[in-house]
Amino acid sequence: MTNSDTRAIDFDAVRLAARTYAPDRFYAALFAPIEAREDLIALAAFTGEIERISRQVSEAALGEIRVAWWRDSFLSRGESGRSGNPTLDAFAEVVRLRALSLGAIEDYLAAHADDLYGEPPANDAELAKSMRIIDGTPFLFAASILGVTLDEPLIDAAARASGFARIGLELPYALMRGRALLPIARSPNPFGPDEPEDWRPQAAWLASEGRRALAEVRQQIKGKPKAATTAFLPLALVEPYFRALQNPRHEPARDILEIAPIARLWRIARAHWSGRI
Repeated sequence: MTNSDTRAIDFDAVRLAARTYAPDRFYAALFAPIEAREDLIALAAFTGEIERISRQVSEAALGEIRVAWWRDSFLSRGESGRSGNPTLDAFAEVVRLRALSLGAIEDYLAAHADDLYGEPPANDAELAKSMRIIDGTPFLFAASILGVTLDEPLIDAAARASGFARIGLELPYALMRGRALLPIARSPNPFGPDEPEDWRPQAAWLASEGRRALAEVRQQIKGKPKAATTAFLPLALVEPYFRALQNPRHEPARDILEIAPIARLWRIARAHWSGRI
């Protein structure tokens, strides 16, 4: 974005939102070419704001209202072209200048709104479809901002790698809110009325599927321009997430998983310097 585009936007607030709510995408953006860096930070802030809604609200309807506010405010920002929300305004400028798909944004917001109601995906195919929208759209936008066109199979593989990790991280929040993230066939069966469900086998399945998808990304990204690797830098955290989820002392249904900021930054920096996600 140019100075004239951002003169009324508090970009410090945008950076703070990106670093707080989407740290993997924020740190990845720091290694992008300077002409794309702020746009990727705005993308990170926007997706972070949307993704955190499910962790904040106690009722699905309240979350849907928040998602609807983002959608409506995005489409009608007043005579000044500003909504007053720095993240929304910054990302709206990115959408305008980079000609990002408004339809894809609508689908992304609708998928998040639907996800709030906790209905389990019907099967693995429906789960993959949901991940393609929720997890694949940010990669697709990042690639557009960086000026690269990526094949659908590559986006799909990246969406699954990121999506399986996201589900593992979201599991404690989802169970607390009564939301089902996996198809019923993939969910655990209770041992008895007084016994808690054991989600460790599901964490192992998430890790296995996520690693398989990550291997597909690594294979398909060979020979692509460096900008393609930059678009997928957030995937550098997938493997550490899966290792943490499978730690014997980690209870996937209860424990909140955290990775230190310096560890996040190091993993992404190493991927950037090596060219290997």
